[in-house]
Amino acid sequence: MSDYQQLSMFTMNVDPITATCCMDGCPARASPVEPWMAALIPAGEYVVQIAGHPLVLRPMPGRQADIQRGHEYYHYMIGGRLYAGTFVGRDAR
Repeated sequence: MSDYQQLSMFTMNVDPITATCCMDGCPARASPVEPWMAALIPAGEYVVQIAGHPLVLRPMPGRQADIQRGHEYYHYMIGGRLYAGTFVGRDAR
């Protein structure tokens, strides 16, 4: 008798994406942007939560060493690629 297991999209394991802050090297869990976020930041690929606020990350040219001093706090590295973040929000109505 064969042994089968039913899978659904809700039970699939997705490897977590780790974004590393360029300011302090702290890791943050990144996830794909939601549609409303993509409407605000079309080039956005990932979102990280910073103190409960979504920061949408979009790819940037260059390297971590190219970041202007004082702007490291909203830059992240994911898989060796540089990203810059923009905070987004929705109207609470």
